[in-house]
Parts: sequence; C-alpha cells; structure tokens
Amino acid sequence: MCVRVGETAVDCLLENSCIIVRSRTKPILSSDVADKRNTGPAQTPDWTPEKLDEYAIQQGKAQSWARRSKMGEFVKDPSETSDLSTEVRFYAMFTALFVAFAYGRATPKFLAEILRIGTIDSAEGLQDVLQVPALALALASFGSSIVCAAFLAPERNRSAISWGLKGFFGGPLTILQLRGLDSLITREEEEAAKAELQQTND
Repeated sequence: MCVRVGETAVDCLLENSCIIVRSRTKPILSSDVADKRNTGPAQTPDWTPEKLDEYAIQQGKAQSWARRSKMGEFVKDPSETSDLSTEVRFYAMFTALFVAFAYGRATPKFLAEILRIGTIDSAEGLQDVLQVPALALALASFGSSIVCAAFLAPERNRSAISWGLKGFFGGPLTILQLRGLDSLITREEEEAAKAELQQTND
C-alpha cells in the first residue's frame, strides 16, 4: 500500500478496501435466487369458450339442485324441538314419582313408620291399591308414545322419534297437543300459498 501526495493513510485504506469489495462481488442473476423446486408445468387451465360454457352449465345445475332441495324442506316449527312444555314436565315428574312410590319395596315401612299410617299390613294393602292407578299411568305413557310415533306424527309430517319421546313423557297431554297442530308444509308449498293469497288480495 502506497500513500500518494495529498492523501492521508485513512483515505488510502478506504480506497483499497472498495477495490477489493468490487473485485469480489459479481452481479446476482435472477436464476440464482429462483426457487429450484417450482420446476413443474404451469397450472393455468386452458379455458376455451366450450369449457367456459360447460362450467357455467354445471354451476347452473348445482344452484338449481340446491334450490330444489331447499324448497323441499319442511318449514321450521317451534313445536318440533325437544323442549317439553311445563304441563308435560309436571306430568312426567308426577308419573315417575307415583309409579316409584306405588311399586317401591320400602313404601309400606315408610307409610307405617314415618307417616304413621296404620300397621305394616294396612300399609301393604294401601300400596296394592296405589299400584292400580300407577299401572294405568305407566300404560298410558307407553300407549301415548306408540300413538304419537306411529299415527299422529306421520299424518302431520312431523318427527316420529321426537313425538314418540314426548308421548312417553307427557302421556295423553302430548296426544292432545299433537292433535291441535297442523301438518307441516314445505317451503315450496308455503310460497305457493303466499302467492295465491297475494293474488286473491290484489
């Protein structure tokens, strides 16, 4: 390294370092930074007018099928949920407790020793009497479940499983409730009825 006249040692060092850096660098080509993994064919589809027409027809068929499926669905009804009315809940609890009390093994002792209703023999006689209405309530629950699931619910386009369970818990109350409901209609039938009503009003 030589220092020319009028230059300091620092200027000379800076100039020599720039020369070294320029000699060691080379232009970066785009191929050097390209991703070598993306070597497959181009994924751009060959959209021709015929393929565009075919795609549009397929989309139209799919939309038409979706609309027909939606129009074929039944209109939602709050009565079709699994929620039980207050009357049905009270009936189910009363029936369950009464049947358990009438057929419980500890019922005679409970009547005689806790409630002080006669002796054990008289308590057993009272239990035998209570078993008659308890059996009637149990049979009413099973019968209501069968009637709702097999007859009343299908006639009104309603869920046989849901109303069968409601009939088991609610007994005759569920039968009365189901008899008071109309048949479910599809969305298509609902729109047709609305259109007919609108034409009548016009």
